[in-house]
Amino acid sequence: MNISRVKVRDIAYPTNVWLIEGIPEKAGQTPPLIVIDPGGEADTILDAIDGRPVAGVLLTHGHYDHIDAANDVTDESASFLYMSDAEFSMIHEIIDDIRERYPDIETEVPIVDFKVADGDVLELAGLRVKVMLTPGHTAGSTGYVITDPDTGQVHYFSGDTLFARNYGRTDLLGGSQEDMERSLERIARELDPSTKVYPGHGPSTTIAREAAANSWWPEV
Repeated sequence: MNISRVKVRDIAYPTNVWLIEGIPEKAGQTPPLIVIDPGGEADTILDAIDGRPVAGVLLTHGHYDHIDAANDVTDESASFLYMSDAEFSMIHEIIDDIRERYPDIETEVPIVDFKVADGDVLELAGLRVKVMLTPGHTAGSTGYVITDPDTGQVHYFSGDTLFARNYGRTDLLGGSQEDMERSLERIARELDPSTKVYPGHGPSTTIAREAAANSWWPEV
């Protein structure tokens, strides 16, 4: 299981697109990929995919800088798109709110094939992907937890809920500081300190590093 990052730029700063290389069904086959948050620059993402099979495209939430290339990537890679049901139920309102804030942005509504819920386990690319609903940044913000079957290492793809030494803003449509605090408490309680964290923006981190470096980290 290999993880690589593609940086794509929105109007302000780069967004992380994560490519997770899974396990092929048969020896000698090209390992399939999981793509998380194709936020823009579809050609750049497709170049990084480089013709490899894509088992699924996962969205952590509905902000334009995480979904802008979703339809293009799923179309070109003949894959399926996943988003939490809680987020998808508000997707039109979320996109309309962003368009009002940034009139030059013309994000398409993502064509979601499968809506997921907290606790679901997806079987993709030979990996088990656990769905973790973490509202706060948006009402349906979702993280994805994948354990490497070879090493046992846990990997958490946090979207804009948890960053290195920070957490996501809560002042946009569907955001809630109270929900964010509960979600951070859940993350601190349920994820082992050795868990590697892959956020939607900025560098990777670990749960242990966040617990040690951030005064806002919850006590559990």
